[in-house]
Amino acid sequence: MVPLREGSPSMLYEVGCHRIDVTPPIGTWLAGYAARTEPSNGLYHPIRAVTTVIGDGHTDVLIVSIDWLGFYDLTDEARRRISEACDIPRSQIVLCGTHTHCAPAIREVDARRHGVDAIDSGYVDRTLDALADASLSAMESRRPARLGVGRDWCGFATSRRKPDGQGGVIFQPSLDAPHDHEVPVILVSSPDGALRQAVFSYACHPTSTGPILEIGGDYPGFACSAIEARYPGAVATFLKGCGGDQKPDPPERTTGSFRRIPVDEVELLGRQLGSAVSRVVDLGPVDAVEGRIDVGQTFVTLEADPVTETALVEAWTSESRIAQDWADHYSEAMAAGDVLPTRVSLEVQTIRFGRSLALVTMAGEMNVEYGLRLKRELGNRFDRVIPLGYANRIVGYVPVERQRSEGGYEVLGNNQSLLYSGPFVSGTEDRILEAAMSLLDDSPEHAAGD
Repeated sequence: MVPLREGSPSMLYEVGCHRIDVTPPIGTWLAGYAARTEPSNGLYHPIRAVTTVIGDGHTDVLIVSIDWLGFYDLTDEARRRISEACDIPRSQIVLCGTHTHCAPAIREVDARRHGVDAIDSGYVDRTLDALADASLSAMESRRPARLGVGRDWCGFATSRRKPDGQGGVIFQPSLDAPHDHEVPVILVSSPDGALRQAVFSYACHPTSTGPILEIGGDYPGFACSAIEARYPGAVATFLKGCGGDQKPDPPERTTGSFRRIPVDEVELLGRQLGSAVSRVVDLGPVDAVEGRIDVGQTFVTLEADPVTETALVEAWTSESRIAQDWADHYSEAMAAGDVLPTRVSLEVQTIRFGRSLALVTMAGEMNVEYGLRLKRELGNRFDRVIPLGYANRIVGYVPVERQRSEGGYEVLGNNQSLLYSGPFVSGTEDRILEAAMSLLDDSPEHAAGD
Protein backbone atom coordinates (compact mmCIF):
# COMPACT_ATOMS: atom_id res chain seq x y z
CA MET A 1 0.00 0.00 0.00
CA VAL A 2 1.29 3.46 -0.88
CA PRO A 3 1.99 5.28 2.42
CA LEU A 4 0.19 8.58 1.84
CA ARG A 5 0.89 11.06 4.60
CA GLU A 6 -1.90 11.01 7.20
CA GLY A 7 -4.45 13.73 6.55
CA SER A 8 -3.52 14.11 2.88
CA PRO A 9 -6.40 14.98 0.52
CA SER A 10 -7.74 12.30 -1.76
CA MET A 11 -8.42 13.72 -5.24
CA LEU A 12 -8.86 11.10 -7.95
CA TYR A 13 -7.39 11.40 -11.44
CA GLU A 14 -7.91 9.17 -14.47
CA VAL A 15 -4.62 7.41 -15.20
CA GLY A 16 -3.63 4.76 -17.71
CA CYS A 17 -0.26 3.41 -18.81
CA HIS A 18 1.04 0.89 -21.30
CA ARG A 19 4.51 -0.66 -21.55
CA ILE A 20 5.99 -2.08 -24.77
CA ASP A 21 9.26 -3.65 -25.89
CA VAL A 22 10.99 -1.64 -28.63
CA THR A 23 14.31 -3.51 -28.76
CA PRO A 24 15.92 -3.14 -32.20
CA PRO A 25 17.56 -6.08 -33.98
CA ILE A 26 21.18 -6.82 -33.15
CA GLY A 27 23.27 -5.25 -35.89
CA THR A 28 21.54 -1.90 -35.49
CA TRP A 29 23.89 1.08 -35.23
CA LEU A 30 23.85 2.74 -31.81
CA ALA A 31 23.62 6.44 -30.93
CA GLY A 32 25.48 8.51 -28.39
CA TYR A 33 29.17 7.99 -29.13
CA ALA A 34 30.59 9.43 -32.31
CA ALA A 35 33.66 7.22 -31.95
CA ARG A 36 31.74 4.00 -32.67
CA THR A 37 32.80 2.51 -36.01
CA GLU A 38 30.73 -0.69 -35.95
CA PRO A 39 27.07 -1.59 -35.43
CA SER A 40 25.75 -3.38 -32.34
CA ASN A 41 26.78 -6.98 -31.75
CA GLY A 42 24.75 -8.00 -28.70
CA LEU A 43 22.04 -7.23 -26.15
CA TYR A 44 22.50 -6.75 -22.40
CA HIS A 45 19.05 -5.35 -21.51
CA PRO A 46 15.81 -4.94 -23.49
CA ILE A 47 14.82 -1.51 -24.78
CA ARG A 48 11.35 -0.44 -23.65
CA ALA A 49 8.86 2.39 -23.76
CA VAL A 50 6.05 3.42 -21.42
CA THR A 51 3.13 5.65 -22.35
CA THR A 52 1.23 7.33 -19.52
CA VAL A 53 -1.98 9.38 -19.65
CA ILE A 54 -3.12 11.47 -16.69
CA GLY A 55 -6.39 13.39 -16.77
CA ASP A 56 -8.53 15.39 -14.36
CA GLY A 57 -11.78 15.28 -16.34
CA HIS A 58 -10.93 18.46 -18.23
CA THR A 59 -7.29 18.20 -19.34
CA ASP A 60 -5.19 15.20 -20.32
CA VAL A 61 -1.41 15.02 -20.51
CA LEU A 62 0.33 12.14 -22.28
CA ILE A 63 3.92 11.32 -21.35
CA VAL A 64 6.12 8.93 -23.34
CA SER A 65 9.32 7.54 -21.84
CA ILE A 66 11.55 5.48 -24.14
CA ASP A 67 15.01 3.95 -23.84
CA TRP A 68 16.39 6.08 -26.66
CA LEU A 69 18.93 8.87 -26.64
CA GLY A 70 15.89 11.09 -27.20
CA PHE A 71 13.36 11.97 -29.89
CA TYR A 72 15.34 14.79 -31.56
CA ASP A 73 14.20 15.27 -35.17
CA LEU A 74 11.48 12.60 -34.81
CA THR A 75 9.54 14.78 -32.37
CA ASP A 76 7.06 16.32 -34.81
CA GLU A 77 6.27 13.02 -36.51
CA ALA A 78 5.90 11.15 -33.22
CA ARG A 79 3.54 13.80 -31.90
CA ARG A 80 1.53 13.79 -35.11
CA ARG A 81 0.93 10.03 -34.98
CA ILE A 82 0.11 10.03 -31.27
CA SER A 83 -2.18 13.05 -31.57
CA GLU A 84 -4.12 11.50 -34.45
CA ALA A 85 -4.42 8.16 -32.66
CA CYS A 86 -5.53 9.61 -29.32
CA ASP A 87 -7.24 12.89 -30.28
CA ILE A 88 -5.06 14.88 -27.91
CA PRO A 89 -3.42 18.23 -28.72
CA ARG A 90 0.24 17.93 -29.63
CA SER A 91 1.15 20.55 -27.02
CA GLN A 92 -0.11 18.12 -24.33
CA ILE A 93 2.23 15.32 -25.45
CA VAL A 94 5.62 15.06 -23.72
CA LEU A 95 8.27 12.88 -25.38
CA CYS A 96 11.12 11.85 -23.07
CA GLY A 97 14.22 9.81 -23.83
CA THR A 98 16.06 8.08 -20.99
CA HIS A 99 19.24 9.01 -22.92
CA THR A 100 20.89 5.60 -22.78
CA HIS A 101 23.88 5.60 -25.13
CA CYS A 102 23.22 1.95 -26.02
CA ALA A 103 20.02 2.60 -28.01
CA PRO A 104 19.47 2.70 -31.78
CA ALA A 105 20.73 5.49 -34.00
CA ILE A 106 17.69 7.53 -35.09
CA ARG A 107 18.99 11.09 -35.62
CA GLU A 108 20.09 13.01 -38.69
CA VAL A 109 23.43 13.55 -36.99
CA ASP A 110 23.87 9.76 -36.68
CA ALA A 111 23.43 9.44 -40.44
CA ARG A 112 26.01 12.18 -40.97
CA ARG A 113 28.49 10.40 -38.71
CA HIS A 114 27.99 6.81 -39.80
CA GLY A 115 26.24 7.01 -43.18
CA VAL A 116 22.57 6.93 -44.13
CA ASP A 117 22.49 3.16 -43.74
CA ALA A 118 23.11 3.62 -40.01
CA ILE A 119 19.43 4.51 -39.59
CA ASP A 120 17.05 1.54 -39.73
CA SER A 121 14.09 3.46 -41.17
CA GLY A 122 11.86 0.40 -40.93
CA TYR A 123 12.53 0.08 -37.20
CA VAL A 124 11.92 3.80 -36.69
CA ASP A 125 8.61 3.70 -38.57
CA ARG A 126 7.40 0.59 -36.72
CA THR A 127 8.36 2.06 -33.36
CA LEU A 128 6.57 5.36 -33.98
CA ASP A 129 3.43 3.39 -34.92
CA ALA A 130 3.86 1.24 -31.81
CA LEU A 131 4.12 4.34 -29.62
CA ALA A 132 0.90 5.71 -31.11
CA ASP A 133 -0.83 2.36 -30.47
CA ALA A 134 0.58 2.20 -26.93
CA SER A 135 -0.63 5.75 -26.27
CA LEU A 136 -4.13 4.77 -27.38
CA SER A 137 -3.95 1.71 -25.14
CA ALA A 138 -3.00 3.94 -22.21
CA MET A 139 -5.95 6.22 -23.03
CA GLU A 140 -8.36 3.30 -23.17
CA SER A 141 -7.04 1.76 -19.93
CA ARG A 142 -7.57 4.88 -17.80
CA ARG A 143 -8.97 4.19 -14.36
CA PRO A 144 -9.48 6.26 -11.21
CA ALA A 145 -6.20 6.68 -9.39
CA ARG A 146 -4.55 8.68 -6.67
CA LEU A 147 -1.22 10.42 -7.24
CA GLY A 148 1.37 10.77 -4.52
CA VAL A 149 4.79 12.40 -4.62
CA GLY A 150 7.84 11.72 -2.48
CA ARG A 151 11.59 11.77 -2.76
CA ASP A 152 14.71 9.94 -1.67
CA TRP A 153 18.45 10.02 -2.37
CA CYS A 154 20.94 8.30 -4.67
CA GLY A 155 24.62 9.18 -4.66
CA PHE A 156 26.39 7.93 -7.79
CA ALA A 157 26.00 11.06 -9.95
CA THR A 158 29.06 13.31 -10.07
CA SER A 159 30.03 16.34 -12.09
CA ARG A 160 32.29 15.62 -15.07
CA ARG A 161 33.57 19.23 -15.21
CA LYS A 162 36.65 19.39 -12.98
CA PRO A 163 38.27 22.85 -12.67
CA ASP A 164 41.74 22.83 -14.27
CA GLY A 165 43.05 25.63 -12.07
CA GLN A 166 43.35 28.00 -15.03
CA GLY A 167 39.74 29.04 -15.44
CA GLY A 168 38.75 26.07 -17.58
CA VAL A 169 37.63 22.50 -16.99
CA ILE A 170 38.76 18.97 -17.79
CA PHE A 171 36.58 15.89 -18.29
CA GLN A 172 37.09 14.25 -14.90
CA PRO A 173 35.02 13.58 -11.77
CA SER A 174 34.71 16.67 -9.60
CA LEU A 175 33.45 17.25 -6.09
CA ASP A 176 34.00 20.98 -6.62
CA ALA A 177 31.04 21.40 -8.98
CA PRO A 178 27.28 21.15 -8.35
CA HIS A 179 25.30 17.91 -8.45
CA ASP A 180 21.74 16.84 -7.57
CA HIS A 181 21.26 13.56 -5.72
CA GLU A 182 17.51 13.90 -5.18
CA VAL A 183 15.29 11.12 -6.56
CA PRO A 184 11.77 12.51 -7.03
CA VAL A 185 9.06 9.84 -7.26
CA ILE A 186 5.43 10.08 -8.42
CA LEU A 187 3.36 7.10 -7.31
CA VAL A 188 0.13 6.08 -9.05
CA SER A 189 -2.13 3.95 -6.89
CA SER A 190 -5.62 2.56 -7.11
CA PRO A 191 -8.27 4.17 -4.86
CA ASP A 192 -7.62 1.47 -2.26
CA GLY A 193 -3.88 2.27 -2.18
CA ALA A 194 -2.42 -0.53 -4.35
CA LEU A 195 0.64 0.59 -6.35
CA ARG A 196 0.09 0.73 -10.12
CA GLN A 197 3.00 2.81 -11.37
CA ALA A 198 6.18 4.48 -10.10
CA VAL A 199 7.46 7.44 -12.14
CA PHE A 200 10.91 8.58 -11.03
CA SER A 201 13.79 10.78 -12.10
CA TYR A 202 17.51 11.25 -11.58
CA ALA A 203 19.97 13.86 -12.87
CA CYS A 204 22.81 11.76 -14.29
CA HIS A 205 23.98 10.66 -17.73
CA PRO A 206 23.23 6.99 -18.58
CA THR A 207 26.79 6.51 -19.88
CA SER A 208 28.00 3.93 -17.38
CA THR A 209 29.48 1.44 -19.83
CA GLY A 210 31.28 3.67 -22.30
CA PRO A 211 31.00 3.03 -26.06
CA ILE A 212 30.30 -0.70 -26.00
CA LEU A 213 28.44 -2.30 -28.93
CA GLU A 214 25.66 -4.00 -26.96
CA ILE A 215 22.06 -2.75 -26.89
CA GLY A 216 20.67 -1.85 -23.47
CA GLY A 217 19.01 0.69 -21.22
CA ASP A 218 21.99 1.46 -18.94
CA TYR A 219 21.21 2.13 -15.26
CA PRO A 220 17.61 3.42 -15.88
CA GLY A 221 16.67 0.13 -17.54
CA PHE A 222 18.05 -1.92 -14.67
CA ALA A 223 16.36 0.39 -12.15
CA CYS A 224 12.99 -0.15 -13.82
CA SER A 225 13.51 -3.92 -13.87
CA ALA A 226 14.39 -3.93 -10.16
CA ILE A 227 11.32 -1.89 -9.23
CA GLU A 228 8.95 -4.05 -11.29
CA ALA A 229 10.44 -7.23 -9.80
CA ARG A 230 9.81 -5.89 -6.30
CA TYR A 231 6.24 -4.78 -7.04
CA PRO A 232 4.65 -7.29 -9.44
CA GLY A 233 1.96 -5.71 -11.61
CA ALA A 234 3.32 -2.17 -11.23
CA VAL A 235 5.01 -0.32 -14.08
CA ALA A 236 8.25 1.65 -13.53
CA THR A 237 8.87 4.75 -15.63
CA PHE A 238 12.09 6.78 -15.78
CA LEU A 239 12.22 10.47 -16.75
CA LYS A 240 15.68 11.99 -17.04
CA GLY A 241 16.50 15.00 -14.92
CA CYS A 242 18.89 17.87 -15.66
CA GLY A 243 22.08 15.83 -15.78
CA GLY A 244 23.89 17.11 -18.85
CA ASP A 245 27.15 17.62 -16.95
CA GLN A 246 26.75 14.62 -14.60
CA LYS A 247 28.13 11.10 -15.04
CA PRO A 248 28.09 7.92 -12.92
CA ASP A 249 30.94 7.53 -10.46
CA PRO A 250 33.18 5.73 -9.38
CA PRO A 251 36.38 6.82 -11.14
CA GLU A 252 39.28 4.68 -12.26
CA ARG A 253 41.49 4.33 -9.16
CA THR A 254 44.93 5.10 -10.56
CA THR A 255 44.14 8.09 -12.80
CA GLY A 256 41.01 9.50 -11.16
CA SER A 257 39.28 9.61 -14.56
CA PHE A 258 35.92 8.04 -15.33
CA ARG A 259 36.12 4.36 -16.19
CA ARG A 260 34.00 2.08 -18.30
CA ILE A 261 31.83 0.14 -15.89
CA PRO A 262 31.06 -3.50 -16.78
CA VAL A 263 27.43 -4.43 -17.24
CA ASP A 264 27.16 -6.24 -13.90
CA GLU A 265 28.20 -3.02 -12.13
CA VAL A 266 25.74 -1.02 -14.23
CA GLU A 267 23.04 -3.32 -12.90
CA LEU A 268 24.19 -2.52 -9.36
CA LEU A 269 23.81 1.20 -10.10
CA GLY A 270 20.29 0.55 -11.37
CA ARG A 271 19.45 -1.44 -8.25
CA GLN A 272 20.81 1.39 -6.11
CA LEU A 273 18.50 3.86 -7.81
CA GLY A 274 15.62 1.38 -7.69
CA SER A 275 16.16 1.04 -3.93
CA ALA A 276 15.68 4.79 -3.53
CA VAL A 277 12.31 4.47 -5.26
CA SER A 278 11.40 1.46 -3.11
CA ARG A 279 12.11 3.39 0.07
CA VAL A 280 9.54 5.98 -1.03
CA VAL A 281 7.00 3.25 -1.84
CA ASP A 282 7.55 1.31 1.38
CA LEU A 283 8.34 4.03 3.90
CA GLY A 284 7.23 7.37 2.50
CA PRO A 285 6.50 10.04 3.34
CA VAL A 286 4.29 10.47 0.30
CA ASP A 287 2.16 13.59 -0.12
CA ALA A 288 -1.03 13.39 -2.14
CA VAL A 289 -1.15 15.32 -5.40
CA GLU A 290 -4.28 17.37 -5.98
CA GLY A 291 -5.52 20.20 -8.15
CA ARG A 292 -6.49 20.73 -11.77
CA ILE A 293 -4.01 19.87 -14.49
CA ASP A 294 -2.64 22.78 -16.51
CA VAL A 295 -0.24 22.25 -19.41
CA GLY A 296 1.88 25.08 -20.82
CA GLN A 297 4.17 25.21 -23.82
CA THR A 298 6.50 27.85 -25.22
CA PHE A 299 9.58 28.06 -27.43
CA VAL A 300 12.72 30.00 -26.56
CA THR A 301 15.02 31.16 -29.35
CA LEU A 302 18.60 30.41 -28.35
CA GLU A 303 21.26 32.52 -30.04
CA ALA A 304 24.80 31.34 -30.63
CA ASP A 305 27.94 33.40 -31.04
CA PRO A 306 28.65 34.22 -34.69
CA VAL A 307 31.59 32.59 -36.47
CA THR A 308 34.80 34.60 -36.36
CA GLU A 309 38.18 34.18 -38.05
CA THR A 310 39.74 33.78 -34.61
CA ALA A 311 37.37 30.92 -33.77
CA LEU A 312 38.16 29.21 -37.08
CA VAL A 313 41.91 29.40 -36.50
CA GLU A 314 41.56 28.10 -32.95
CA ALA A 315 39.47 25.18 -34.21
CA TRP A 316 41.88 24.30 -37.03
CA THR A 317 44.88 24.33 -34.67
CA SER A 318 43.17 22.32 -31.93
CA GLU A 319 43.59 18.57 -31.48
CA SER A 320 39.84 18.01 -31.79
CA ARG A 321 38.62 16.44 -35.00
CA ILE A 322 35.14 17.78 -34.17
CA ALA A 323 36.50 21.33 -34.02
CA GLN A 324 38.46 20.89 -37.24
CA ASP A 325 35.40 19.56 -39.09
CA TRP A 326 33.36 22.48 -37.74
CA ALA A 327 35.93 24.96 -39.04
CA ASP A 328 36.01 23.27 -42.46
CA HIS A 329 32.21 23.39 -42.66
CA TYR A 330 31.93 27.07 -41.84
CA SER A 331 34.91 28.08 -43.94
CA GLU A 332 33.34 26.42 -46.98
CA ALA A 333 29.95 27.98 -46.19
CA MET A 334 31.45 31.44 -45.87
CA ALA A 335 33.38 31.04 -49.12
CA ALA A 336 30.15 30.04 -50.87
CA GLY A 337 28.32 33.07 -49.50
CA ASP A 338 25.84 30.95 -47.55
CA VAL A 339 23.74 32.48 -44.77
CA LEU A 340 25.12 31.22 -41.46
CA PRO A 341 22.33 30.43 -38.96
CA THR A 342 22.94 31.51 -35.37
CA ARG A 343 19.63 30.50 -33.78
CA VAL A 344 17.92 27.35 -32.56
CA SER A 345 14.51 26.93 -30.92
CA LEU A 346 14.22 25.21 -27.53
CA GLU A 347 10.83 23.96 -26.30
CA VAL A 348 9.74 24.36 -22.68
CA GLN A 349 6.67 22.57 -21.32
CA THR A 350 5.12 22.76 -17.88
CA ILE A 351 2.62 20.42 -16.22
CA ARG A 352 1.11 21.65 -12.98
CA PHE A 353 -1.27 19.93 -10.58
CA GLY A 354 -2.72 22.85 -8.64
CA ARG A 355 -0.01 23.96 -6.26
CA SER A 356 1.01 20.48 -5.18
CA LEU A 357 3.28 19.53 -8.11
CA ALA A 358 4.94 21.18 -11.10
CA LEU A 359 6.94 19.40 -13.81
CA VAL A 360 9.14 21.50 -16.08
CA THR A 361 10.46 19.86 -19.26
CA MET A 362 13.20 21.40 -21.39
CA ALA A 363 14.30 20.23 -24.83
CA GLY A 364 18.02 20.10 -24.18
CA GLU A 365 20.79 18.35 -22.33
CA MET A 366 20.32 20.73 -19.45
CA ASN A 367 23.18 21.03 -17.01
CA VAL A 368 22.38 20.29 -13.39
CA GLU A 369 22.12 23.88 -12.19
CA TYR A 370 18.97 24.40 -14.26
CA GLY A 371 17.21 21.83 -12.10
CA LEU A 372 18.64 23.14 -8.86
CA ARG A 373 17.63 26.70 -9.70
CA LEU A 374 14.09 25.74 -10.75
CA LYS A 375 13.51 23.89 -7.50
CA ARG A 376 14.91 26.78 -5.52
CA GLU A 377 13.00 29.56 -7.27
CA LEU A 378 9.68 27.73 -7.62
CA GLY A 379 9.79 26.09 -4.20
CA ASN A 380 7.65 28.77 -2.55
CA ARG A 381 4.89 28.33 -5.14
CA PHE A 382 4.64 24.54 -5.41
CA ASP A 383 4.94 21.77 -2.85
CA ARG A 384 7.16 19.81 -5.21
CA VAL A 385 9.01 20.76 -8.42
CA ILE A 386 10.44 18.15 -10.79
CA PRO A 387 12.73 19.56 -13.52
CA LEU A 388 13.32 17.39 -16.60
CA GLY A 389 15.70 17.69 -19.51
CA TYR A 390 15.95 15.49 -22.61
CA ALA A 391 12.36 16.10 -23.69
CA ASN A 392 11.00 16.51 -27.21
CA ARG A 393 13.32 17.97 -29.90
CA ILE A 394 16.62 18.06 -28.01
CA VAL A 395 18.87 20.89 -29.19
CA GLY A 396 22.06 19.62 -27.55
CA TYR A 397 23.82 20.73 -24.38
CA VAL A 398 22.66 23.93 -22.71
CA PRO A 399 25.18 25.17 -20.12
CA VAL A 400 24.40 27.67 -17.39
CA GLU A 401 25.81 31.19 -17.42
CA ARG A 402 28.76 30.58 -15.10
CA GLN A 403 30.02 27.71 -17.30
CA ARG A 404 30.27 29.81 -20.43
CA SER A 405 33.71 31.23 -19.54
CA GLU A 406 34.97 27.76 -18.52
CA GLY A 407 34.47 26.26 -21.98
CA GLY A 408 34.50 22.49 -22.25
CA TYR A 409 32.42 20.04 -24.24
CA GLU A 410 29.04 21.14 -22.88
CA VAL A 411 29.77 24.76 -23.84
CA LEU A 412 31.67 24.53 -27.14
CA GLY A 413 32.49 21.00 -28.28
CA ASN A 414 28.92 19.75 -28.60
CA ASN A 415 27.79 22.89 -30.40
CA GLN A 416 30.61 22.38 -32.88
CA SER A 417 29.61 18.75 -33.38
CA LEU A 418 26.06 19.92 -34.16
CA LEU A 419 27.46 22.60 -36.51
CA TYR A 420 26.09 25.52 -34.50
CA SER A 421 27.96 28.75 -35.13
CA GLY A 422 29.36 28.93 -31.59
CA PRO A 423 28.50 28.71 -27.88
CA PHE A 424 25.12 30.00 -26.76
CA VAL A 425 25.28 33.68 -25.87
CA SER A 426 25.35 35.20 -22.41
CA GLY A 427 21.88 35.44 -20.87
CA THR A 428 20.64 32.10 -22.24
CA GLU A 429 20.10 30.58 -18.78
CA ASP A 430 17.92 33.42 -17.57
CA ARG A 431 15.81 33.47 -20.74
CA ILE A 432 15.01 29.76 -20.49
CA LEU A 433 14.12 29.87 -16.81
CA GLU A 434 12.09 33.04 -17.17
CA ALA A 435 10.07 31.32 -19.92
CA ALA A 436 9.41 28.30 -17.70
CA MET A 437 8.38 30.38 -14.72
CA SER A 438 6.15 32.54 -16.89
CA LEU A 439 4.24 29.44 -17.96
CA LEU A 440 3.67 28.61 -14.31
CA ASP A 441 2.40 31.99 -13.21
CA ASP A 442 -1.20 32.40 -12.16
CA SER A 443 -2.45 34.54 -15.05
CA PRO A 444 -5.24 32.98 -17.15
CA GLU A 445 -3.30 33.08 -20.41
CA HIS A 446 -0.65 30.78 -18.94
CA ALA A 447 -2.93 28.49 -16.99
CA ALA A 448 -3.64 25.74 -19.49
CA GLY A 449 -1.37 25.97 -22.54
CA ASP A 450 -2.76 25.96 -26.04
